[in-house]
Amino acid sequence: MRVLLAPGTMSPEPGGAPITGLGLGARGVAEALARGWSRARPDDALALLPIADGGPGLTTAIQPSAVEDRAVLDVPGPLGQARQAPLVRLARAAGARGEGLGGATWVLDAASASAVPADRREAGREAQRGSTRGLGEAVRQALECAREGDVLVVGLARAAAHDGGAGLLDALGGPEGARALIAGRDVVLALADTAPLGGMNGAGQGLIALTGLAPAVVQDLDRGACSWASALLPALAGGDHAPKALPIGQAPGAGMGAKGHRDEPLRPSAWGTGAGGGAAIILRALGARALPGARVMAGLTGLEAAAEEADLVITAVGEAYDILADSVVDVVGAAASRLALPAVLVTGLSAVPRGELGAAGIVSQYALTPAGDGGQWFDGGPRVIARRLEGLGERLARTWSR
Repeated sequence: MRVLLAPGTMSPEPGGAPITGLGLGARGVAEALARGWSRARPDDALALLPIADGGPGLTTAIQPSAVEDRAVLDVPGPLGQARQAPLVRLARAAGARGEGLGGATWVLDAASASAVPADRREAGREAQRGSTRGLGEAVRQALECAREGDVLVVGLARAAAHDGGAGLLDALGGPEGARALIAGRDVVLALADTAPLGGMNGAGQGLIALTGLAPAVVQDLDRGACSWASALLPALAGGDHAPKALPIGQAPGAGMGAKGHRDEPLRPSAWGTGAGGGAAIILRALGARALPGARVMAGLTGLEAAAEEADLVITAVGEAYDILADSVVDVVGAAASRLALPAVLVTGLSAVPRGELGAAGIVSQYALTPAGDGGQWFDGGPRVIARRLEGLGERLARTWSR
């Protein structure tokens, strides 16, 4: 039997933002499931294709054979702590998916520079005093590596720092310096989090759950970030450029225009402006296109072609809720459904009704049970999660292999 393992990262998500330090990356999930499956059914053919969503660990999900060059950028974290942002240049066969694309495709894991801390007190300090400057440093260095005509894919996720992108723009040299850096390069934002910067369901309001800060404090932080970004947008206007053919082999998702982002005015309440503490709204104002990260990475890693070689598809996410659109679950399930393949979902926690899973192409789901009474699915950290995934892989093999 041919099985495609195409999981996402498995991390707990308090407040809707994954805490990657407590979870297991997409490649680790795929490898753990494969070890368990192989023990039960050693003759089955397993293909591992981890699907990143734009969050921390983005580049580790890319197959090593698809990478031509790799670097690690040293940048400051939100409070000046040492952080790293991996950058890879894809091999031509992996990066070139469209006609007339002469440049290289680069992928920057900018989200690792601003990953949400597991400690809520530290997250609170980042929210109150943190900066997106490290994100800007990472983007600046990546743009300096890229040449005119190249495509730079920037992974961005939720952050505790919430300065409306002020630090990022400063690191890029202000409006004029930023425009000069981006000129001639096609920047695509692979968003792990598509929440707006502000508003009732925005990234700012999400800080309450992530940090434990009082609502009044969070509202003041959010008001300042949104006001700053709104005031700056006119100075950044005009950065939009005509898009090239998408280098990812995927059309934009429903409701998106040719430039990739949704067709609505760019403002703090708009779709996909809150990632990276507001870095997304600044980069979009400078001409970057925004897309759901799972769709971008599924295209870059060749999910559609891999599914054609499978009899069964297995995906995974840490926590699944009632909105699946553009998630790893949705993207992988749709790829399987188009080929009439069964797709199975592994989760740590799922609150998605069976009907909605079915609409997303998922025929069955399996959840990791807590390590002990009253525990949580991620207790014990990455090693324990991997060990339990191995056991679940054996169970899946006995149930689904034929």
